[in-house]
Amino acid sequence: MLKKLKRRYPSAEIKSSPSNLSNMIWFFIDEDQKYFGIPLNKITSSEIELLKTLFPTFHTDMALNTSNQSKKWFDYLFNDHPALPDDDVKKSFRIIQFFISQYEDTLDAKSWEEAIKALFPHEVNIVFSSAKEGIIIEEKKDYILSLSELQTSIKTLESDFLFTIHFYLGQFYSIIDLKSIFQLEQSFFHFASTEMAKDRIFSLTNVLPLYLLKNTPNKLRESFFASMFEIFKEDKELRRTIKLYIENNSNASLTAKQLFLHRNSLQYRIDKFVEKTGLDLKTFPNVLIVYLACIDFEYFH
Repeated sequence: MLKKLKRRYPSAEIKSSPSNLSNMIWFFIDEDQKYFGIPLNKITSSEIELLKTLFPTFHTDMALNTSNQSKKWFDYLFNDHPALPDDDVKKSFRIIQFFISQYEDTLDAKSWEEAIKALFPHEVNIVFSSAKEGIIIEEKKDYILSLSELQTSIKTLESDFLFTIHFYLGQFYSIIDLKSIFQLEQSFFHFASTEMAKDRIFSLTNVLPLYLLKNTPNKLRESFFASMFEIFKEDKELRRTIKLYIENNSNASLTAKQLFLHRNSLQYRIDKFVEKTGLDLKTFPNVLIVYLACIDFEYFH
């Protein structure tokens, strides 16, 4: 069916979900489990009505990417347009990707866009790649939104809009390098959304360790961490304790508070782990190995 439609509408697009909906109409082809998008200026009203009869599931213009800047960024990042969206090549930007799951068709894209912009202390550009996913382009300023601030904002957004949202917080790069880096960050976001779906926000620091582990042969990982895995199997709470202690930069007081433990009880657990493994958690190489083992056990066991 898709081949026949493509012959009739050569400028149409075929995708797994509707994207760049502005000035497009998308029909879901059940036979192929794909969306077929036709530019509205390439199809007549009578043809639209006929296709609606044949393919009842369809999406039309949602007024996405209507500003000049969002259109420029979309063309540059998604349509292989060579022109840079900003004339100043010395500027640095980062891309914050977002994906909305448990999405409802009633989502007001305009209100959602306004809510996102309200999170930032300065102007940002929002570019939709579909009705439920897109990117936020933030120029580097003296003050930028931090990871913890974004984490706090997620709860408010989900409560207001009644959906689940995931973010990938990219790093700042020159606009000239941004496009190639964005493609890599897209693959990281896709990986994180699949392997770490319970989390809401991702960045290089929390995705890269798991990404490297996932791409290491199972037998090697098992041999690397075998002694620690045995300990974690016997006492899963110990793994959680050690991982949190490392994430808190070995701050025993903060870790004990978060675990509702007396500091002496926490120290006993840490000493117990060090005694069993022979790995002193005061040295960075040991901490790195232990942390990777904690992540591996959490996600793959």
